[in-house]
Amino acid sequence: MTSLVSLPRVHVPINRPEDVIPHLGSPTHWQPGRSAKCVADSWFGSNAIPASVTAVLDGDPVFRSATLLDAFLERGVDLGDGARPSQTDLMAIVGLEDGIGILAVEAKVDEPFGPTVREWLQAKDRDASQKSERLASLCALLGLKAADVGQLRYQLLHRTASAVLEARRYRAGHAAMLVQSFCPKGSWHGDFAAFASAMGMGEVHRGSISAPRDCGGVQLRVGWVSDPVVGPFVRLKTPRTVKSLTELGRERLSKSFFMRDMLYSEVAAIHGLNNAPDDPQLALAAGRGLCEMLLEPLQDHWGRIAIRSAYRSCEVNGFCNEMQRAGKAGYTCASNEANYASHIWDRRDADGFMGATACVVVPSFWEAHRSPGDWRMLARWIHENLPHAGLFFFPTYWAFNISWSENPMAARTINSYAEPKGLWVPK
Repeated sequence: MTSLVSLPRVHVPINRPEDVIPHLGSPTHWQPGRSAKCVADSWFGSNAIPASVTAVLDGDPVFRSATLLDAFLERGVDLGDGARPSQTDLMAIVGLEDGIGILAVEAKVDEPFGPTVREWLQAKDRDASQKSERLASLCALLGLKAADVGQLRYQLLHRTASAVLEARRYRAGHAAMLVQSFCPKGSWHGDFAAFASAMGMGEVHRGSISAPRDCGGVQLRVGWVSDPVVGPFVRLKTPRTVKSLTELGRERLSKSFFMRDMLYSEVAAIHGLNNAPDDPQLALAAGRGLCEMLLEPLQDHWGRIAIRSAYRSCEVNGFCNEMQRAGKAGYTCASNEANYASHIWDRRDADGFMGATACVVVPSFWEAHRSPGDWRMLARWIHENLPHAGLFFFPTYWAFNISWSENPMAARTINSYAEPKGLWVPK
């Protein structure tokens, strides 16, 4: 059948593992200790074939010399039937001594391989004739009989077929489908072993690769990579859907302020980053302390205040700090660790205290007091009337960072980039 699927063939590199989130089957799959994040961290951190994968490839005389040329996370592969592509966790193009090879990597922690072929055929999610055609095509490609694969896991069939099809597309003579297991127990190896046996590749143990088998002119192997990660893992509760982020934004922090007021970030908007907390409840608690104890009384006395910058996620702040260290203009963020319990509301500081910071402007004060050094009048009033945990003033509109902390011993220092610069102590 002629394929009707049009997959993108023009790509851009990712700059950090999180860039893959929009391409996941669901953004909620991005969690510590889960396969999507584990495989991205493993390959991106190595920027080469990871050592655990190399150890398995060393068992094959052709792939023993493999070096990474390019790798694609969440790679869609057209199976040639016009239906939904197979989405491989990672597809690697590797250099071999006599050409190139393909590695299709299926990442697992303790997730199963999904339904068996029989269960997939019986599901009512698609036209039965289309499924039968796809199964016949996959079996023909892999040298299997459709009548004999009912108990095999359907995912293993189309992921392995993806390796062969990509090898053909790249004019490569060698391919391997590898399960990169991050589970210390090697969960679901039995399903993989049954598939390898049905393929005529014998018994493939954990940490090993099969002998090659010809599939449509491609020398195909299958292998199991043991790359265990050890918990415990803290589940991220980051809102990654419109509905969940909308609900978070509706949370009221005080009589005048909502969480939505605190989430805007130019860095996030320009670079497509998610400026939402991993721990929403901690962020809300810290934000309420900031708003109720500082921003509300400030606004009650001086009139409306404008939020310039408030909450930053670790993702946004870390990226901003990286750009700042690279000398890029317009990026002014301290390190994540320095911003815990400050602009990063959903992390406690090194002493275990929660806190929050916002950069604000008081328009009425700026209109009335623009002479050099006038910012000190506002700083003095805040210092004498509000329980702040630090102030930092800037020249433009006398904008300032104002911090709240639950630590009763937090330093109440006042610093400024506006003249007079540096530490200022009211007398």
